[in-house]
Amino acid sequence: MKEHQVNRLSMLILVLVLVFVASCNYYRPITKSSTMSSSAKSKELAEINQKTFIIRSNQGDFLLKNVNINLDEEKLEGVLEAVPEDNQVYIKDTKRRYSYSSQEKTVLQEIHIYTPLDPESKIGSFVSIPISSISKMELIEKDKARSTTNTLLLAAGVTVGVVAVVSAIVVSSIHIDLTTPTTNPTNPNQPPGMSCPFVSVYDGEDFVFQGETFGGSLFHSVARQDYLPLPALKIDPEIKIMISNERLEAQFTDMADLILVEHAPGDKILADPRGPLFLVNDVGRPKEAKLNGSREMLDRISKVDNIYCSFNDLNHISPNNELIVKFDHPGEGKDLALVLSLRDSPWLEHVFEHYLSMYGEESKTFIETMGAKSAEELYQWQEMNLVPLTISVKTPAGWKEVAQTRFVGPLMNREIAISLDGMDLIGPTVEVSFKTGFLYWEIDQIALASVSKISPDSIRVLKPSIALDEEGNDKLPMIYNMDDQFLAQTNTGDRVYLTYNFKEFSGSRSYSAVLHTSGYYYGKREITGPINREFLKKYDKPGGLAEFSRDRYTQVNQFVTNAAK
Repeated sequence: MKEHQVNRLSMLILVLVLVFVASCNYYRPITKSSTMSSSAKSKELAEINQKTFIIRSNQGDFLLKNVNINLDEEKLEGVLEAVPEDNQVYIKDTKRRYSYSSQEKTVLQEIHIYTPLDPESKIGSFVSIPISSISKMELIEKDKARSTTNTLLLAAGVTVGVVAVVSAIVVSSIHIDLTTPTTNPTNPNQPPGMSCPFVSVYDGEDFVFQGETFGGSLFHSVARQDYLPLPALKIDPEIKIMISNERLEAQFTDMADLILVEHAPGDKILADPRGPLFLVNDVGRPKEAKLNGSREMLDRISKVDNIYCSFNDLNHISPNNELIVKFDHPGEGKDLALVLSLRDSPWLEHVFEHYLSMYGEESKTFIETMGAKSAEELYQWQEMNLVPLTISVKTPAGWKEVAQTRFVGPLMNREIAISLDGMDLIGPTVEVSFKTGFLYWEIDQIALASVSKISPDSIRVLKPSIALDEEGNDKLPMIYNMDDQFLAQTNTGDRVYLTYNFKEFSGSRSYSAVLHTSGYYYGKREITGPINREFLKKYDKPGGLAEFSRDRYTQVNQFVTNAAK
């Protein structure tokens, strides 16, 4: 496997390693709390502005030159440049060994800023970053405790979403951060995450990662369609998209149509996971949000800031967590939809893979048994284990289910619209319920919007005109139509480059793009060892996966807390 194609799952599972470390220099990333106020963050940055600023963003990693901390407007300003080789020690340290040589001391002068950037941000751009948008700051300093001779090292630690088990283990840690927006997976310095085919788009200069498609479709019987927004796509007469296998998986894509929506400048277009497209009009923020009736979540879900409601209430008696959100009713006679920015939690992958490993050498039989089931049976298994995000609204007749959002991928937030068409929403308040298993989903923002359906005359559906793999082989017949003839990408690093001809393109018009795909995938990991019958007796039951998720989180939380003392 290529160095940048690290299996993130292996980093997620709690590692207990005893090793002897020869004389070596070590550094440690000190994480500044994401709960600091913008004012406090600004002052912190101003005090260390002599440091080397490294921006870690959804658009890639950059060196920030000509740094200015604007205390009045609470903004971090500067010019984006390529990260010099001397400043890539921490970025390239995918195994999190945190060691450096005497020639690599520049790492000790760095501060890493995790923040989203606008899609047009690139090398040479001047950026003005709101301090409030910074999800995390990591200050690099020498780890004196580890930089000794023949030290016996106990390495342990995980972080989970923005509700990290620990911000960082100060001494002898493996720091795993799942809050950082994933950058372009084609960047060899940035290890990809996991789960389903990666979609990247050509922005005029390079291919930029946009998200994952048909997540959770682990068997042929549950191959499904998906609608992925492509905000960074450069739309012109010739449009280019890349679908790649960045993991130890076999992936099968049936079709990949490009949907273009022509609209007025500034209009916001969103897709419902079930297919319909909407023009988003007035957007209303929630007035109340509580998890399991007690935990306040309003600040977490009121805006997109990578601070999530993560459904991880350890004080709740059930592993099934419920978020109740209330809105002021926008008025009768309007078509309404929920606007959500969310992702399925990376923790869910860890839980499922650990659960599967308990079958040991019999896991292959278990997978074959599951693969032989119908789609209805597999969806029933998911629902039984509280995997979907179940969305309901309160009506005069009681709670009514609106949708079950299954998977959108754990690497990047996806913004979606959930239509409330046909729901009997009466009264001054609209009340919405979100239910899922313990730490299965992470919601960044929830809004209630009035929406309009898109006129068919504004929609263009383009078929790919060219489909070439990484070796230049023609793959167009396999991906042109949804006909159960699949483009097979069975090896890590497999790619297909798609070209779409947009003959009606006009530079004076505005467009939004959505990739409509269909397919499935499966993992290729080998699991060995005996079956753990005691474990399966305890958790192989309805709701067992969610119960295990909570138990496992508690176990990791306790271990890391003790290790940090």
